Amino acid sequence: MSITQPEPAINVRGLHKHFADKPALCDVSLRVQRGEMVALLGASGSGKSTLLRHLSGLHKADAHTESYVEVHGRVVQAGGKLAPDLRRTRAHVAMIFQQFNLVDRLPVMTNVLAGALHRMPLWRGLLRRFPSHELARALTALGRVGMDTCAWQRASTLSGGQQQRAAISRALVQGAEVILAD
Repeated sequence: MSITQPEPAINVRGLHKHFADKPALCDVSLRVQRGEMVALLGASGSGKSTLLRHLSGLHKADAHTESYVEVHGRVVQAGGKLAPDLRRTRAHVAMIFQQFNLVDRLPVMTNVLAGALHRMPLWRGLLRRFPSHELARALTALGRVGMDTCAWQRASTLSGGQQQRAAISRALVQGAEVILAD
């Protein structure tokens, strides 16, 4: 009788990345199981953000290497080439950046609803015609981080901590299976 191992949420094998001649990641391998919460610790410049960007397909590994990145059973990249269906995979991976990437002149609610754009037609996002169930979902996400009272104020008026919580709300609205926080 064989025991099958559950499919990991994140599977990285032999990841290599250089910036010019400087190595950033050298033969990195990592497995994170579903439901696990993992923290990457290291000095500034040690490659933590670079690794996270590879997991979301924002960076490509060095070409002609055996680098392999998979998230929830979906290939993100292999051998330094991004997967052809990466857009579909990215819908399942939320990235919270150090700078939060909010649009200052838009309300917090609109910034949070950006997490739902992958589920709706382009015209709805461009015209900001979000369905009522998406608005309710965004308000619930803002409530989970104590920001529901700030939903309609401009993002530029938020403190740094409030901006971070708005970015977390956007990731929750996205409905991602994996959340990467830099």
